[in-house]
Amino acid sequence: MSTWDEEFRQLQAEFLRGGPDRLVDIDETLERLDRGTAATLADLKRHFHKLAGAGATYQRPHISTLAREAERRCDELIKGHHQPSSDDVGRWRDIRHRLTALFDEGIATTVLTEPESATAATGGSAGESSRSALDVLLVDENQETRRLLASVLQHEGIPVREAGTCAEAKALIDTRLPDGLLVDVRLPDGSGYGIVEYARQKPDGDHAAILMLSAAGDFLDLAEAIHAGADACYTKPAEIEAAHRKLLQMLERSQAEIPRILVVEDDEFHAAFARTVLESAGYQVDVCSAPRTFTEHMATFHPELLLMDVNLPEVSGYDLARLVRQQEQHAALPIIFLTSEAEMESRIRAAKAGGDEHLTKPVHPALLASAVGARLERARFLKSLLHRDGLTRLLTHASFMEQVQQVIDRRARSTPGSASLVLLDVDHFKRVNDTYGHQAGDRVLATLAASLRQHLRRTDIIGRYGGEEFGVLLDHLPIDDAQRLITRLLNEFAALDHTAGEHQHFRVTFSAGIAPYREGLERHAWIEAADLTLYAAKKSGRNRVLVAP
Repeated sequence: MSTWDEEFRQLQAEFLRGGPDRLVDIDETLERLDRGTAATLADLKRHFHKLAGAGATYQRPHISTLAREAERRCDELIKGHHQPSSDDVGRWRDIRHRLTALFDEGIATTVLTEPESATAATGGSAGESSRSALDVLLVDENQETRRLLASVLQHEGIPVREAGTCAEAKALIDTRLPDGLLVDVRLPDGSGYGIVEYARQKPDGDHAAILMLSAAGDFLDLAEAIHAGADACYTKPAEIEAAHRKLLQMLERSQAEIPRILVVEDDEFHAAFARTVLESAGYQVDVCSAPRTFTEHMATFHPELLLMDVNLPEVSGYDLARLVRQQEQHAALPIIFLTSEAEMESRIRAAKAGGDEHLTKPVHPALLASAVGARLERARFLKSLLHRDGLTRLLTHASFMEQVQQVIDRRARSTPGSASLVLLDVDHFKRVNDTYGHQAGDRVLATLAASLRQHLRRTDIIGRYGGEEFGVLLDHLPIDDAQRLITRLLNEFAALDHTAGEHQHFRVTFSAGIAPYREGLERHAWIEAADLTLYAAKKSGRNRVLVAP
């Protein structure tokens, strides 16, 4: 399918063709009503509830209205602890026959109401492939400010272009729209606000990370920057470092893996609708149709957001949300409830269960995609604050160890492939701090972290293990290749000139120990093997890479 319209028509046709099967479920439940059990009434309510929601989602309001009427009567009887009367059963059978006619009519006709096109409905693709090489444009009249910012970004391996005027900036934007812009508010031939607006109006301009710098730091500058379309505004020179961190964070977001969404929905047509909307917006989607398999989906798929139905067999979506919130690693995992229940009581229950948002079916594709995108962006920002080291922007010790355990767990589930764990330590780091100062030492650590990010694969796991020690997990990489890779990194890092002050230059090396994963190896044993090998590298003269025997 090439467009959202075509995909929606296909889903709508599948819903209409699947109608008879749904009505068979209702027939079987009505037959069991002779026993008059509460469980049977609950089953009947769920069948009508799913049909009401799907009818609304697929723009069949008459189907939705009839099913909703039957659902309400079931709910009244359940809450009042009453048995259905013969009149109730007769009314439900009448609704069932009328639904048959509506499904037959829908199958026979080809005239369908079409929603918005894919681009408008989803607000663009979250998973559009970003350029392999990032590009940042610095627009500032002050050459020294540009030099300072450029040196920091180039240190991260990010190409930088520079402009000192509005005219120069627009010419460079016309040549190629940058991934990121740092723009001064005041330029010699105009204001930086115009540059922001000019970039935003370009194709894909909404995807660029744009920050503004203001020497005055006035609130009016901030307000005007946001109004022009900037993502944030910082005071220079006081907040230059904060602006740099924000820009890097936004650029990393554009390069991040495709977000993973787990849809918890037992109705195949609702699940198909959610999958189609989210996949067309660029997300990776998995569907859990049975609550009893929920834990397995969480463990294997590692979702970054849950889209949760409320009415599920055996347990409710609220119960699953509480289960998720009991686990510390999922404390910040966004949960969006998507349900046909629009009453305030449902919203309150969703909030108490730990939900972040409550959307009511039928939900417009644009609203669903926007809600998911906003929650994901905020969750990723919070995750970066919680799990990233402030100086190096690598994983913290705890987060790195958690990632190591996940790799081991995947191996335990018979995931094939090799893996190598690397621990590396900066040689004579105390001497660097004592001789050149702690700020110079921090720059050495940041430089090594940037080198690791720049030269390793996006799938490799990199963390600050502690102090001047770093950890790297090279999954699906043979030990010989891992040794060659880390040795090449050592040679390149050892050749770098580090500075302290205006006239002091020095070089630094590191030592590394590599331990291959072996079947049945536990985390502490794997770490210990790499640590002992690192110690051996240090003891044998430093500035070398050794592999565990």
